[in-house]
Amino acid sequence: MNARILAIAATLALGASVAQANPFEGDQAITPQAAATSAVSRADVQAQLAEARKTNTMIAQGNQSTVNAYELGKGQLSRAEVTQAARQALANGSILEGE
Repeated sequence: MNARILAIAATLALGASVAQANPFEGDQAITPQAAATSAVSRADVQAQLAEARKTNTMIAQGNQSTVNAYELGKGQLSRAEVTQAARQALANGSILEGE
């Protein structure tokens, strides 16, 4: 009985360790990593980044926060106009909830 329980435990332990193995990482990957080439030099990319930051035209990606027109001081509508538009959108069903 003990040998049978030990054999079952060993089989389960082996199965659990095999299930943890990931064939999609490391040197055993199914597809080889593609070589990345670019037509733009590193200096050009850095210059484009600096220009985009200076002119506030950079599109935020990843965990960077986005900057809206109000924070840049370029809002076209007054506070009263925005409030009126929000109330109108709420009344006609464009906004599901909120003020």
